[in-house]
Amino acid sequence: MHGKEFKGYAVLKTYMAAFATAEACDSNTALLASGELRALEPIFKIYGQRRSFSGPIVTLKVFEDNVLVRQLLETRGEGRVLVIDGGGSKRCALVGGNLAQSAQNMGWSGIVVNGCIRDVDEINACDIGVRALGSNPLKSNKKAIGEKHAPISIAGTLIRDGEWLYADSDGILISKMELSI
Repeated sequence: MHGKEFKGYAVLKTYMAAFATAEACDSNTALLASGELRALEPIFKIYGQRRSFSGPIVTLKVFEDNVLVRQLLETRGEGRVLVIDGGGSKRCALVGGNLAQSAQNMGWSGIVVNGCIRDVDEINACDIGVRALGSNPLKSNKKAIGEKHAPISIAGTLIRDGEWLYADSDGILISKMELSI
């Protein structure tokens, strides 16, 4: 196969195997009722090339400071999803194009930001899934203040380190355990 054909095949194969959040909700009503499966409020915009992504969650709580974001995204992602509670601040960006590229290179599946991103065109060129409240061209502070791996609450949902996140065009689900696709 030629490079373009193979790449097209790989994209098609990935699309066909994509996890559907709506189907997960329909087939897991008991998990939804018990709270083991939760849907985030629909407040996030979609960025990056991966419209659908999933993986174990790494939590981070920061406020207008992205030093810890960089530290985590420069480690091996191994298919995980970084969920950043930025306090919902829209006054500056917590993730930009360089960090998204680093996350892609390090094998992160996705990033969810309860806050803003910047360098939208660069992020949209990356093979990673990104969800954020919006974009802001201002960069964040650099004080290294925050908490890694702590429980966070965003979009009406308590999220714990090690839970699973599933995102697609319909929304974002949080599960206490890995769901079968």
